[in-house]
Amino acid sequence: MSTLASPGRSDDGMRLVGTIRSIELHATSTNFHNVSSRQVAKIQLDIERATDDEGEELDVLNLADLSFQGPAELVPRFHEGDRVQIVTSAESQLHITSIRPAPLS
Repeated sequence: MSTLASPGRSDDGMRLVGTIRSIELHATSTNFHNVSSRQVAKIQLDIERATDDEGEELDVLNLADLSFQGPAELVPRFHEGDRVQIVTSAESQLHITSIRPAPLS
C-alpha cells in the first residue's frame, strides 16, 4: 500500500476510483533559468466513480481525458490494469496526494 498523505485531510480534492489505463514517467519543464526539469508519474484512469472535496458525485464522463500527476516513484509501484483509489489536492485537482489499491466494491 502506498499512501502519500493521510486520508480525510481538509486540503483533499477529488477522490477517484478506477483502473490505470496508462502510467509513465513524464518530464516537467520549468520557466526558471538554471532549474532543471524533473520527472513525474503521469497517470490516466478509466474512472468508475469520483467525488469532489465535499463528497458530491462527479460525472466521470467529464473526467475521462484527464491525466493525474504524482511522484516518479509511483511508476515502479503501480501498473496498467491496477485498480486504484486516488485522492488529489484541493489546490490542483490533477496532483495526486494519495494513491492505493482500491477496495473491491
